[in-house]
Amino acid sequence: MYNGLITDVIGIGLDLIEVNRMQKVASRIAFMEKVYTDREREYFKSRNDNLQVLAGTFAAKEAVSKALGTGFRSFQWTDIEILRDHLGKPVVILHGRAAELFQTLGGHSVLLSITHTSRYAAAQAVIQ
Repeated sequence: MYNGLITDVIGIGLDLIEVNRMQKVASRIAFMEKVYTDREREYFKSRNDNLQVLAGTFAAKEAVSKALGTGFRSFQWTDIEILRDHLGKPVVILHGRAAELFQTLGGHSVLLSITHTSRYAAAQAVIQ
């Protein structure tokens, strides 16, 4: 029974990463271009190359891929784009094969939460 608060959940994903893991890869252009879209890299630069932001975005992509139920074996890293709205809230934009899978699953929205400390970044995604 729908009560106005709970909707059908298609998938849930969670990811946790150590922020210091991003320090090694942030300077690798090939990695950055493989994993992050142009707009994500621009946002990272606008945040003064903050590794917590980079790690949070990485964790968010992982969480969304898990919520889709396949991980990254079915699509590219850049098929999941994590941007922020005018208030800083994370927004998920799906492209390519990730968008196709989302539609096949009957998804209507992706809810995403990202948090971090100086040591860890975590994200949780719920697909409805």
